[in-house]
Amino acid sequence: MNTESHKYERYVPGSDESRWADSDEIKKAYTVKRINVADDNCHACGLPIISDGRMTYVDDSDTHSLVFGSTGSKKTRLFGMPLINMFVLAGESFIAADPKGELYQKTSGLAAAKGYNTIVLNFRDLTKSAFWNPLMIPYELYHGGKTDDGVSLINDFLTQLAEPYRVNTKEVYWIEMAYSLTLAYLLFFIETAAPEEVSIINFANFFLSKSSADNAEEIFECMAEGSIARMNLKGTLASKQSEKTYSSIVSCVPPMFSAFIIRKTLCQVLSRSSFDVRDIGREKTAIYIIVPDEKTTFNFLAAAFIKQTYELLIHEAQQQENKKLPVRLNLMLDEFCNIPAIPDMPSMISAARSRNMRFFLMAQGMDQLLHKYGKDANTIIGNCENLAFLTSKEYGLLSEISNLCGNVDYHDSNGSLQSRPLISTSKLQRLKKEKGEALILHGRHYPFVTELPDIDDYAFKTYPPIEAKERKLPEIVPYKADEVVCEIINGKRPVAFSAEVYGRDIFAKCYPDNVNIN
Repeated sequence: MNTESHKYERYVPGSDESRWADSDEIKKAYTVKRINVADDNCHACGLPIISDGRMTYVDDSDTHSLVFGSTGSKKTRLFGMPLINMFVLAGESFIAADPKGELYQKTSGLAAAKGYNTIVLNFRDLTKSAFWNPLMIPYELYHGGKTDDGVSLINDFLTQLAEPYRVNTKEVYWIEMAYSLTLAYLLFFIETAAPEEVSIINFANFFLSKSSADNAEEIFECMAEGSIARMNLKGTLASKQSEKTYSSIVSCVPPMFSAFIIRKTLCQVLSRSSFDVRDIGREKTAIYIIVPDEKTTFNFLAAAFIKQTYELLIHEAQQQENKKLPVRLNLMLDEFCNIPAIPDMPSMISAARSRNMRFFLMAQGMDQLLHKYGKDANTIIGNCENLAFLTSKEYGLLSEISNLCGNVDYHDSNGSLQSRPLISTSKLQRLKKEKGEALILHGRHYPFVTELPDIDDYAFKTYPPIEAKERKLPEIVPYKADEVVCEIINGKRPVAFSAEVYGRDIFAKCYPDNVNIN
């Protein structure tokens, strides 16, 4: 046979297009590693593909994974909990979105036993939560000479605040104008507040106060020409000529801050930071984000934390000679579509793998993903080399999985060549939950149906969860906005953003105590 013809033989029309992979093929795949989860440590971790509860074959590569399964399909028990335990045995960092707190209860004990720095952002019980100030690192970057990086993180956080209102309103114009107004005031706040004054509630109190509304023109004059804040505020102030227009803009602002205004404990938790997220890529760290699954009030904070952490760790990776984090980070996002859309998620998932970061996303269905991310959903799915399916009655998802598995040729009773799906949408609905059956599409391999053990059937060493203790909540130091404005008007402070326009060395000379970044 001609060598060249033989080389492409499997692409000859009429040959079978698909088939089932067998376990030996999967086990021999170069991306798959075998580990014993009963060991004290493991040399690999990743999506479990084959397991008897002890000997487990995992994808240890730098690829992302997406798990589809409707409510009650055991996504967390078959994939989420085993994944986290394997991260721990391999000494890798992770961030886990934990809607019910189940991941923390089941895995935090092992993490503690292995010497992990364990952090819990507990938005279900704020008195037992670590502290995270989403404005502090942007503030530090801004005043440490990395102005653009600080502004970028500020913009990201504000985007998360506004996202629910952008999605749920037809009045997009008013939301965008309100966003510009809020950004202008937030930049002014970041520029002029002392470090101990930086908190969301201080900003909200300043921004929503009658004094700020009445003195908007004065605050505008306190901003240097050409500054981002002044440009954003200028358009909104122009609308003051029409009282109705301006009122419509301003009315869009309070809902963005309602979660803070009525919750003093939340404001205290978000007024300080008890950890530095940049350490996640330097030492083995476990972060659990517990958000109530029965309401969406705090979901935007989970999305904001993930986005900010990602951006900071991308920067950390860029500082390394090999452009990778020293310790791999795994982002295990259970109920991925229940948190607001993360800005730039498609580019995040595209860039993460080369920086030693992996995403493990769990969603109930395709419709949910498309609703949350629109056309970007296809980019997210396309960047996940591993796709696992448990069950669904969503016809679009069933058809997509069936199509991805391909077709096989057969001859009917008349001898005619026909084609049928390797697995039909009907059979996809009948994978056996009690056996832990899951259909796996791993990289470029043929489809594979596996049987995975429940978390209780694994041989992981078990430890009681870390006992969450109540923390003393910090006091909030008020921001004296009126004094700041008076000092600028009377020449006791330079015009805000002078450094942004003319060079940050001016700011450093005026406020050397605030320039405190490495």
